[in-house]
Amino acid sequence: MYMEVYVPYVIGSSVTAFLGKVAYSYLYPEEVVEVKEDIEYNLVDSNLNERNVNSDKYKKDLGTSFREKMETLQKILRIECKRDYPINNTKKVRAKWIRYIKEYENIGHKEFVYNHTSKPYKSR
Repeated sequence: MYMEVYVPYVIGSSVTAFLGKVAYSYLYPEEVVEVKEDIEYNLVDSNLNERNVNSDKYKKDLGTSFREKMETLQKILRIECKRDYPINNTKKVRAKWIRYIKEYENIGHKEFVYNHTSKPYKSR
């Protein structure tokens, strides 16, 4: 007896949900998002050194796992920033790598390299 009441209810609610979705998408179509153009501007630091900055946050793919992200970021730091940070599983070093990964994902490649480059190499 309960099964006889349950089946029409499931079918009816499924059809109603589908029709509601179709009607909603017809009445409120998805808005087309315009692609913003990159904005280029100049920044002047405290020593009056001027550098070009682009609003596009270019990012290299770091990888999927935490270990891959650390290794890729270590290569970027070693080659482009002339810095060498160890990879080990101490709590302090792991927290530093997490902070670097978040910073890289937030500000992009060029700004990250600029922020972490040794001072003699910053003039480039």
